[in-house]
Amino acid sequence: MSVRVFVAANAREGLARVRSELGDAAVVLATRPHPQGVEILASAYAELASPGRNEALEPAGSRILNELARLRGMLQNQLAGFAWSAGRRRDPARVAILQTLFAAGFGGSLARTLAARLPRGLEGEAAQRWLRQVLIRNVPVVGMGTEPVATGGSFALVGSTGSGKTTTLAKLAARAVELHGAGKVALVAADAYRIGAEAQLRVYAELLGVGLHAARDTEALARLLPKLATHRLILVDTAGFAPADARALATQQLDTLGVRRLLVVAAGQQGAAIEQAFVRFGQGAAGCILGKLDEAPQPGAALDSLIRHRLPLAYVTSGQRVPEDLHRPNAVYLVDRALRGGQLATPFALSPEDWPLVAGVEAERSLSSESGPSATSRHAG
Repeated sequence: MSVRVFVAANAREGLARVRSELGDAAVVLATRPHPQGVEILASAYAELASPGRNEALEPAGSRILNELARLRGMLQNQLAGFAWSAGRRRDPARVAILQTLFAAGFGGSLARTLAARLPRGLEGEAAQRWLRQVLIRNVPVVGMGTEPVATGGSFALVGSTGSGKTTTLAKLAARAVELHGAGKVALVAADAYRIGAEAQLRVYAELLGVGLHAARDTEALARLLPKLATHRLILVDTAGFAPADARALATQQLDTLGVRRLLVVAAGQQGAAIEQAFVRFGQGAAGCILGKLDEAPQPGAALDSLIRHRLPLAYVTSGQRVPEDLHRPNAVYLVDRALRGGQLATPFALSPEDWPLVAGVEAERSLSSESGPSATSRHAG
């Protein structure tokens, strides 16, 4: 970084010299009194981030850059707060849509997309009814008669650790026994990591009267599947991993065996965790199962990921009973529950004075996403 020193009779004369020699984009780094008047340290803006030619001034330059970045962030947040307040006065209906979605746990990307598409002239309750209908239309649901248990085939339940895959598999198996008979249903224990996973599945298999088979890896599963070809439904219980674990991507190898994947997501997880599960486990999956709905007071984040990734929802679970707590998805119920969740009085609910701060954070995220890699997720129409 190149720093120039300017000495002038007064500040006005000094600034004029700075602009004349360094241009209008020059940055004044410091000023101090001088026997001849005033001393000004300045640099061309383009050189602030350049490798320093003056090693002694480099630490000061780094501090200045950090301070400029901090001031820039503060200014962006303040401007976003002003814009939010102005938006409430100019277009209160769109702001109300954003508030409803944020409060219910939906993410900023989908919220902004839907708010931008609010038809002109809709306000108040009419705008909220429009939002509800749009959300209902955009929740992807597996059609009646095409659900996995009814159609049959080979399905593997995949997802993060603790999402409820094994219990959900037992519920699917129990429903399949009612439809096809115990002799037409087979369970496969493919979780070689969790202690007691096979034993837990064996208990369910004995209660249902269905066969249980073990496959420790993909090769073993490939050898096993032809032996089970006479079964109407084969359900594979896989190991759960954190989405960031490299082994999570290995579940996609099941596709090459003709085993379709069903992503199991716990509805009560944080939005970021749900999104990671969709990205790491859900790509190319046949559908999704939304689990532990009874433990999710605000399932908006889960619906947000379903809508953006367009992964069809096959089942919903809401308890430990087998198979009573396995249900076909109802988009109307799910959306209404999510919107009601935004009205809960909790310590995490935003107060009116919090909204300008939220607007500032969202503005910063939007700016970061625009300057970074382009997003590939799809939005609702």
